[in-house]
Amino acid sequence: MTSRIGQAIGKNLASIGINWIFTPTLDLLSAFIEPLDASQTFGRSPGMVSTHALALIQGLESEGVSACTNAHPAGALLEIFTYRSAVELEDDIHDQAQLPEFAPIASVLATCPYASTQFGSAIHEFPDPARSAHVIRTASDLILRDQCQFQGPTVSSFTEIPEDATVCATHSPLLTFLSGIDMVKLQKDSAAQEASISTLKAAMGLETLPPILIQTAAARVSAFKSSYLTWEKALATGQPDLLSLPDLGVLTQEAYRASVTAVSRAPTPLRDLARTSMLVLLTPTVPQRNAHSPSDPFEPLGRALSRAFPRLRHVPYTLSAGLVNTHVTFLQRATAVVFVLCNTSSAMSESQDEMVRALQSTLRARDAMPGQERTRKVVAGAGDPRDLRDPFTGWWGVLCYEYSRGALEAVAEVMLGEREATGTLPV
Repeated sequence: MTSRIGQAIGKNLASIGINWIFTPTLDLLSAFIEPLDASQTFGRSPGMVSTHALALIQGLESEGVSACTNAHPAGALLEIFTYRSAVELEDDIHDQAQLPEFAPIASVLATCPYASTQFGSAIHEFPDPARSAHVIRTASDLILRDQCQFQGPTVSSFTEIPEDATVCATHSPLLTFLSGIDMVKLQKDSAAQEASISTLKAAMGLETLPPILIQTAAARVSAFKSSYLTWEKALATGQPDLLSLPDLGVLTQEAYRASVTAVSRAPTPLRDLARTSMLVLLTPTVPQRNAHSPSDPFEPLGRALSRAFPRLRHVPYTLSAGLVNTHVTFLQRATAVVFVLCNTSSAMSESQDEMVRALQSTLRARDAMPGQERTRKVVAGAGDPRDLRDPFTGWWGVLCYEYSRGALEAVAEVMLGEREATGTLPV
């Protein structure tokens, strides 16, 4: 499945002349990962991450598109060495390289030795950039070049570059080259990129770069381009109408359906719920995935569930405001509740604890009323799977890992009992 998705993505990219993509991430789902980045990972197992990452890369490369791997923990771990003594540096790097977070990096880069990878480096954040450059270069040589036998170019990202050439010469971009990074990715608009390039060129005239660094970087980039980024290869079957083919959409929906994970073993409580029942859908206020769409990101979930329950009431919430009178009014009349969480695991904050306690208390009061059936309760995680790591007693739990339309429609099918959940919990 992962390889087929990579192939479909590659076919679409190649058809419009794009032959290099910054994916996949090799991060493990661990304490290093922020909730918003959790959906980009393949799981917490080094083997699972390596297997799926390689499958995605192979699918992309089959269509002439190269992948640039990325791993945030690698950069974060390497950067701590800035504060270690030179004597301890190599031993520290060797010890850290044995951590599970490095296993997917070693496996993938050893299998794809001439690809490219983003190498985390925040040189500009340290008081001694020259020392940091030395540390990162040492780490790059020991881990990427020696241990992984990685021969491809390394890339580092920057959003801000000092406009003054003198400052730039002692700042992060130039020192990135000095630290052994072969390419800098400038994350700005085209005008800002041109200005940054001019500043870099001026800075290079002030700070002499050892010729061997330029020669080595050029050789790696040239080998990479000849192996992976041949425009003729990427455009050999270039057909703009490929973008209209359903392959990628169909595969994506298959992937969403395959990944939905039931946390509870019992059947979904909505399976045999009467169509006339009132279902209350509580969803968090989250950033819109598509800036051009004015609708609530969870509207697709509401529409999908309303097919089975026309009396559905969709009521958004914010953790800061918690449960308000509007929520209470609907909950008191509800036969069933679907409570959605999204990327709140970084800190089970007091506001979330209060929200959950208030929700549980309201439903207990409702269930205690004479003649009332017990409320059927579903809790769904639409982001970081760690959102549901603490059990919700009496709730049926399910995960869909993100709140894209396809993911929400897939989880709705499972909630309604139309499909079985076949995903595996990655935590």
